[in-house]
Amino acid sequence: MKTYIKLYGPSIDKAFEALDELLKNLNKRYPYGESVSHIISVIDPHYDLHTGTLISSGRMQIGDYDYAIEWKQPPQPDEVRSLLRRLDDALIYTGCRYTTTTK
Repeated sequence: MKTYIKLYGPSIDKAFEALDELLKNLNKRYPYGESVSHIISVIDPHYDLHTGTLISSGRMQIGDYDYAIEWKQPPQPDEVRSLLRRLDDALIYTGCRYTTTTK
């Protein structure tokens, strides 16, 4: 299953950079183990341990959508909403608007 993202200017190039950075940091773990990562995720809501484990990859693509994020397993509605919050945070300073489709 994938979440497809369609970007709308003015700054699509910055949005691609922001999405790449988001995906790079999504699987970030602290070197001290899962328990420390879990504590950090509770303290800092931007550090979403659960969503990072569900996302397989993300990449820019050519076609109807500009970017695709692949899920390891079919997501639940709250998991998609968690990803959308992360996308909002990643794209807020780019000035770029977007729509998503998960299928």
